[in-house]
Amino acid sequence: MDPLDPQSPDEYQSVAAYGEDEFIIEKSRFIGYALPVATEEEARAFIKDLRDLHPQATHVCSAWIIGRGGLTMRFSDDGEPSGTAGVPMLEVLKKEGLTDVVVAVVRYFGGVKLGAGGLIRAYTRGAVVGLDAARITTWTRHRALRLSADYSFQGAISHQLEKTDWLLEDTTYDDRVHYQLYIPADEEDAANAQIANWTNGRADLDWGALCYKGRKQA
Repeated sequence: MDPLDPQSPDEYQSVAAYGEDEFIIEKSRFIGYALPVATEEEARAFIKDLRDLHPQATHVCSAWIIGRGGLTMRFSDDGEPSGTAGVPMLEVLKKEGLTDVVVAVVRYFGGVKLGAGGLIRAYTRGAVVGLDAARITTWTRHRALRLSADYSFQGAISHQLEKTDWLLEDTTYDDRVHYQLYIPADEEDAANAQIANWTNGRADLDWGALCYKGRKQA
């Protein structure tokens, strides 16, 4: 979703990062995957990468939801009986209230047919384990901030940052210390005041663009 679009939500549920996990049912190997994506092109590219990674797989089934309010929903049974793979995977995403996410389940057939009910349960489980590995999280509007300060304030800044819900992406050093931060969009004014207090008003703040970021993990 576009964080600059005034109609986009302040927050939404998706996954934090790439994740995968697998299990065996009746000698068939199932590998569940999940990935945060912003466009259908990214989702399709991910499925292609999985096909390239698993050229001998019997099926690579998938589902995704992208956009504000679940604007775009797609699924694929990839040769499994209609409604036994992609649909139950899509239902997992809908039940969790997720968007901007793609899930895929790779199957290596083990020689034992599972039946329609067994396939639905297996692909549902594949979507769930992929999402669990990728960690469902809340994405919120943040604004980028480059904070630069003298080395005399490094200890105080680092200590105070640990107490916040701000995201620290990187720290670089030259004649000063530079912190690349992402601040929840509704905390900008408070951040200005807090940093001024930590540094006696002697820090330089370079505010950047709005973006979506996953919430800081405890």
